Amino acid sequence: MEMGVNKKEVNQVRWHSLLGYAALIWSVIYGIMNFYWLQGGAGYPFIQETGTGIFSALITYLPSQVGSSVICLICILGVFFSLAMHFQWGRVLPSWLIILFSWSIAIFLLLFIPDFRLIAAIAYAFLFKFAFTWQMVNQVICIIGALLWIFTVISYQRKVRNACLGCGRKENGNVFVLVRWGKWITITAVVAPLPYAITRFAWALGIPLGVDDKFLEESVRINPSATLTEWVFGGLCIVGGLLTLGLIQKWGEFIPKWVPLLGGKKVPILFAVIPASIVAIVLTSAGFIFTVGFLAVSLQMVHAEGIVISEIGGTIGPMLTWLPWGLALGLAAISYYYRRRSRCRYCKQDEYI
Repeated sequence: MEMGVNKKEVNQVRWHSLLGYAALIWSVIYGIMNFYWLQGGAGYPFIQETGTGIFSALITYLPSQVGSSVICLICILGVFFSLAMHFQWGRVLPSWLIILFSWSIAIFLLLFIPDFRLIAAIAYAFLFKFAFTWQMVNQVICIIGALLWIFTVISYQRKVRNACLGCGRKENGNVFVLVRWGKWITITAVVAPLPYAITRFAWALGIPLGVDDKFLEESVRINPSATLTEWVFGGLCIVGGLLTLGLIQKWGEFIPKWVPLLGGKKVPILFAVIPASIVAIVLTSAGFIFTVGFLAVSLQMVHAEGIVISEIGGTIGPMLTWLPWGLALGLAAISYYYRRRSRCRYCKQDEYI
């Protein structure tokens, strides 16, 4: 190492580079997988399975050859733009183009490939019902890819802004906007699930809110534990809302003193951020699918097989809040992280900007 070079700065740049190469490696591997499927290989995951109907992932509406071709092209471009972030020749490209592509691929992987089954799997796990298919595994793989691209582009944006690569802070920078609005964003995430929870509780009590009596009778006939399911699903929304409230409460930063052994200690930041982020991602993906499906059925753009049009407001309507719920929860988790993070070990700044 050359004299005068700060070891921490070297480690900081190394971390930034490794993060970018992780997105590159993901793009190569997933591109190869889709090329295999393009050649007719087994295991093509973008199919509409029984029970998903019009609420299948949007990419499943494409023919298999087209779907694999699209993903292959995206992965090839991903490799190109990932390399452009790390090599001198990449400077000939405008930074906004690299940033636009990176965020676009992340959004595509989060909204167009997953469906509602991941959030359903989490919910049904509380009923000790577990079902995980290859299609769902593929959705997780794509979500991981999206996160790698998000972390990569954030790191690149810090580089472009001449900010600290480790934390994103700049000297004399302004307070991060999500920190300023964190309270109201969190409150939004707390109240957003209430329509869904109220509907589920009403059904559990035998009140046909948004539907007719026959709907509830049929639900119980098909699923004898339907009433328990409604209580659990509604309860998860309420409990989730209360836990979300902790992101802006003192007990969300310090474990209450009445808790044995751990009382009074700081809540690890990632202990709150990671679960909230996971739920936010799958909620947003499912909410997007339900919103698109609801609009498509309401506008009679697709054939709604198995769905009673007159009851779609009661059955699917409450889930229209999932999209803003997921977005608000994700932003609330980010706000919580930025507000609580400590002094950067690289730039030594400690303001939450």
